[in-house]
Parts: sequence; structure tokens; C-alpha cells
Amino acid sequence: MTDNCHKNRTEFSGYPRTFNSFYEMAQESAWSRVPLGVHYRMDAEEGMRYGTEIGRIVNRLPWKK
Repeated sequence: MTDNCHKNRTEFSGYPRTFNSFYEMAQESAWSRVPLGVHYRMDAEEGMRYGTEIGRIVNRLPWKK
């Protein structure tokens, strides 16, 4: 899975980043805020927990093709 959202950005040197799973991508996003002081460890842990549970609920919905 590749994240291309920084590709071709002009205000900084962005490049595509590859992850092994969506969960790995979410972990990087959650934990990247902790060293910056934007969030605490508890915020990252609970955000991952809630996001995982919400994803499970959404995936159980009866989607139509």
C-alpha cells in the first residue's frame, strides 16, 4: 500500500511512502503526533483502538455491489 499524498508537493520535499498494511500506516500517523507534543501516548493508543473497532463495524455492514 503506497501513500502518494505528499507526491509532487512544492512547499517541501515529499515522496511516496510504502506500508505493509493500512494498520501500519495508521500507526505511523498516530505516533507521529506524540514527539511533536500535539498528542499524548494515550491519545495515539486510544485513537488506534477506536479506529480499529470502527473499521470492524463498518466492514460488517451489508454492502451492496
